[in-house]
Amino acid sequence: MKKSLLWLVPSLLLFLFFAETRGAIEEEVGQKKFNILFIGADDLRMNIGIYGENKAVTPNIDTLAAEGVNFTKAYVQFASCNASRASMLTGMYPDSIKVWRLNTHFRKTAPDVVTLPQHFKNNGYHTESIGKIYHNYANIRDAKSWSVPARLAQEPHFDDYVLESSIKKGAKKGVATESAEYIGNKYVDDHITVDAVQTIKRLKNSKSPFFLAVGFMKPHAPYNAPKKYWDLYQREDMQALGLESRPSNISDLNWFNFKEIRSLTDLPKKGQFTKETAQKLRHGYYAATSYVDDNVGRIINALKDNGLYDNTIIVFWSDHGYHLGENSHWTKATVRELDTRVPLIFRIPGQKPFTTSAITEYIDIYPTLAELANLPVPLNIDGRSFNQIFNEPNYRHKRAALSQTARPWPSNKPIKNMAYTIRTNQYRYTRWENIKNKQVIAEELYHSEKDPLERKNLIQWASDKLLQDMRQQLEQSRRGNK
Repeated sequence: MKKSLLWLVPSLLLFLFFAETRGAIEEEVGQKKFNILFIGADDLRMNIGIYGENKAVTPNIDTLAAEGVNFTKAYVQFASCNASRASMLTGMYPDSIKVWRLNTHFRKTAPDVVTLPQHFKNNGYHTESIGKIYHNYANIRDAKSWSVPARLAQEPHFDDYVLESSIKKGAKKGVATESAEYIGNKYVDDHITVDAVQTIKRLKNSKSPFFLAVGFMKPHAPYNAPKKYWDLYQREDMQALGLESRPSNISDLNWFNFKEIRSLTDLPKKGQFTKETAQKLRHGYYAATSYVDDNVGRIINALKDNGLYDNTIIVFWSDHGYHLGENSHWTKATVRELDTRVPLIFRIPGQKPFTTSAITEYIDIYPTLAELANLPVPLNIDGRSFNQIFNEPNYRHKRAALSQTARPWPSNKPIKNMAYTIRTNQYRYTRWENIKNKQVIAEELYHSEKDPLERKNLIQWASDKLLQDMRQQLEQSRRGNK
């Protein structure tokens, strides 16, 4: 009996040693929490240098992408500000949270959902928001998400001018573009950047890890930016990415009167824009993009200046893409590649940089960030973590990305028709449905790799096998089975 007990002593000591060592390791890992810097742009399409856009002057975002993981096939779930942001920040498809319109608050349609920043807050993070993270319209705020009240969250786009000549006193909107020279901070994005830099300086002494969300207002219309960013471009270089005519054999539902910019005071209410007007609008959009890029650089430098860069995950995103006259369309809210495909960059300390063409959805950002931060991944969301991509650059995350849009648009009238679209590695398949009886109104099929502006609808020429596969994949995507 005594011999048996003596034999157990070394085993017991060894067990205690490994238990203590494992506990120390777990404690050390648990203490080392990455901070999160979550930077968003508004209406920014893929006109960034890192994505092959040779006109764009975006050195700071390009540098961030060169140091991080750059996603070339990331897609939003609804190409409009409110629905896209609500979807991304809840990890849920628009149909799951029933948010399709600009003025629908997700807390009214899905009151118990736990948002991305709320999840971090619930797990020991200090969370703050500066600028446009949730939609800046209809008082769409969310106190549950933040440790302190959000700042500069409801600033309007359409009175963000510097020059008195750009907007009449008391008017709701002014001109479409503004190139301003000024001293100090005038535009909303100036104030957002100053606040963010000051916040980072303050948070460097925080005992808790932080989740800091910074949402810029640009390049959303009106296309306003300091003059020095306009001077980076030549007006005559501001051409569309392809044909500006309206392609045929495509449902009329894929167009609408883009009154968001038509209601700006120096643009026509109907008809085509002149060549000069179109080039001026594009010039302003690119200037505003470079303005955003400079602000992004200032915030990243603040991380470096305060010794936080090496322990902070940086995510750069846009709420959706944009048309600048291509396909006879301006703005967003279609189910085309230009509107649904978006920039996405993850800069993770210690992660080897690379570019991936894996198909990802913006609802996947939520579980991915949770996993990166060693937080429990919520089970009751639609998104699925793509963390495996960081370890396997060639990993194929999903077969398809699902997006949708509503008609009529823009409008607060009841929705009559809904479009659902999937983007696979090569193709885009779109189905327009009557929302009441689910009757199919129209179908579209594009070889998006060969036809990036998606002008040639192949629905009449596609093989039965290809069509059957696309239809099945769409149904699987809508059921969340991908």
